[in-house]
Amino acid sequence: MAGPCTGLTVLDFSLGMPGAICTLVMADYGAEVIKVEPPGGDPFRFQPAWISWNRGKKGIVLDLSTAEGREQAVQLAGEADVLVESFRPGDMADWGLGYDTLSQLYPRLVYCSITGFGQKGPLRRVKGYEGVVAAKAGRMLNLQGQPTRDGPVYSAVYTGSWHASQAAVRGIIGALRVRDLCGRGQWVQTSILQNLAAPHDNNAGDGGLVNMQLRRRDPERFPERPGVRGLSSIGYIPVRTKDGTWLQHANLRAPHIQGHLKAIGLGHLLEDERFKNVPAITLDNRELLRREILKKQLEKTADEWMEIYLQDGNIAAEPYRDSIQAMDHPAVLSNGTVVTINDPRVGPMRTMAPLVDFKDTPGEPSGPAPDVGQHNAEVQGRPRQQPVAVSGGLPEANGADVPAHPLSGVTILDLATIQAGPYGASLLADLGSRVIKIDATDGRLDEGRRSTAQAVAEPRTYAGKECIQVDLQTPEGKEIVHKLIAKADILLHNYRPGVPERLQVDWETCRKINPRLVHVWMGTYGENGIHARRPGAHPIPGAVMGGPMRQMGRGMPPPPEQVMDIEGIVDATRWIMRSNWGPDQNTSAAVATGIILGLRARDLTGKGQPVHITMLNANAWTNADEYYDHANRPPIAMPDEEIHGLHALYRLYRCREGWVFLGCLFQDEWETFCRTVQREDLLADPRFSSRETRQSNDEALISEISGIFSGRTAAEWEELLIKADIGCVRADEALEGEFYADHPHAKANALSVEVE
Repeated sequence: MAGPCTGLTVLDFSLGMPGAICTLVMADYGAEVIKVEPPGGDPFRFQPAWISWNRGKKGIVLDLSTAEGREQAVQLAGEADVLVESFRPGDMADWGLGYDTLSQLYPRLVYCSITGFGQKGPLRRVKGYEGVVAAKAGRMLNLQGQPTRDGPVYSAVYTGSWHASQAAVRGIIGALRVRDLCGRGQWVQTSILQNLAAPHDNNAGDGGLVNMQLRRRDPERFPERPGVRGLSSIGYIPVRTKDGTWLQHANLRAPHIQGHLKAIGLGHLLEDERFKNVPAITLDNRELLRREILKKQLEKTADEWMEIYLQDGNIAAEPYRDSIQAMDHPAVLSNGTVVTINDPRVGPMRTMAPLVDFKDTPGEPSGPAPDVGQHNAEVQGRPRQQPVAVSGGLPEANGADVPAHPLSGVTILDLATIQAGPYGASLLADLGSRVIKIDATDGRLDEGRRSTAQAVAEPRTYAGKECIQVDLQTPEGKEIVHKLIAKADILLHNYRPGVPERLQVDWETCRKINPRLVHVWMGTYGENGIHARRPGAHPIPGAVMGGPMRQMGRGMPPPPEQVMDIEGIVDATRWIMRSNWGPDQNTSAAVATGIILGLRARDLTGKGQPVHITMLNANAWTNADEYYDHANRPPIAMPDEEIHGLHALYRLYRCREGWVFLGCLFQDEWETFCRTVQREDLLADPRFSSRETRQSNDEALISEISGIFSGRTAAEWEELLIKADIGCVRADEALEGEFYADHPHAKANALSVEVE
């Protein structure tokens, strides 16, 4: 059966990663995506992963600087269901392609805009590269303390772009649902800035919005920046092994933590009064236990420990891998989390599999990315026509009233625990669905729910939900949930294999009660292979899929040959664990996408189906700029040892006072920068004349630019360079929570709201 986006035509004017990933998801599930490029091609084609992001799309060239090109664009919009663009606010309107114009011509068109900083406010026209947005919004200052130096720290994983791409998918599919009910499209708006904060606000050690408010209200109980130099919990401990490989543990619950101690030969410590109630032990005893674990794990190699863990089956741990090594993880291979595309430019290329596994309406990559203008004749030679109603089971447009929200009338039963699943459901509550959170009764309540970290996360993971407690291990509890299933549209859970059958909430049971139910399972590894039944939590997909390895920078983890004492290992664990942020929330975005696409498939076919989502695949997509491989692949782009950035023109710089982030990706920006800072001599220097020569002389260019920035304050540089249309912003102005609560730009875009 065809994917849930079959029959849709998407006109993709976007540039860069967020728009490309948004339309890639739709292409994988059957949409015809027409990639519109300027003469010479998308300027982001220089990025090696571009051919991965744009697989399965058709490519045409339109020159929007000409009347003919703009007229052709207007005509193509008339044949599309969806238009996606990522220009700065006002640009499309200036070309006669803005929403106000096209919606008058084509009222059924769903028009999606993805910007860097949003549609309003003083920063709306600032260059919206992820690094620039993350620096200004306080994300890089939040990471202060990861390395030992002072100042903000470059955020290496493009989580803002990933979450923006999936917010766009949710918005588009939600708007299509409304269109199919009432006949009209609408304008969907999102931004990197809008999507950068929430994924990190349910982190107890971070400088997010919830933490900021707690510190302001009760500074004694919530000290300033508790997570800056803090160590991991015992359950989440990274360890160095005999061969110098680092293992990341993710044992959230007491039985798993105690099982870890027994498996490594420290079970006798559970008889010690200081440790017997782990993880509920004092901080002093926690640090004593940490050192005992770190010493013990030096006795065997990583492979030896993993063999012990696999035989046990209940210990969550994985070695750290980079994004290329991730593709060879047994769970990735056995669950199809990597696919091979035959690309005519590079040959066989391994890259992300479709994001979500729909059992009845699966996705399938449909071919390589297009060459510049490859499909001009095919697309522009089509007979011109107006868009038509989507067929295949959806109700015809009937002039019905517009629903209050895109998912009004949709009921989701959320049986998932901890963060990844519940936060995904909360994102759909934002779109108007009724989400009923079904928790266990107090005696069975998951320990993660009772932890301090989860308590801080709950304002977001439980937002917009109704909450009940049911004991599913009793007949009465099962009866209650079965009655809810009979009336629900979606059921979401993250139980390990075998548990749903025991609790009678598995797909086969549910389909007999409600054949229209979309049954969504979110797991760490997937349903196949030796890892299927293993536990896994937040740090595991991070360790496996490569994001933390980039966030650590070039000098970490310490090389195997480096001699380290225990205190040196302890200090390294700070850096390593601080690099492993976001895997839960990255998965939440995939969960929300899977649910809303599953709902569309149900509306098209009239039938529910099983939908499977894995944390590994979600985090592969989050790392889409590096999760690909082919014979001529360049090395992974790694930040420097102290994590300032990727290269001289995309990094943090210390100023006379404060820090800035400079984002100059293109030649014209480099030339403007040199003229603005009155260093035209750099343009005449052959070492810096092109992207390739600048890369070869990166350290020399960093030295030159460091000298330039040392001459003024960060605030002065920001003012001067933004006026010149250079992406340069102050990077230490405010923590993330402070920015989203207090900054005039955040207020102009309503990026935070007060709730009771």
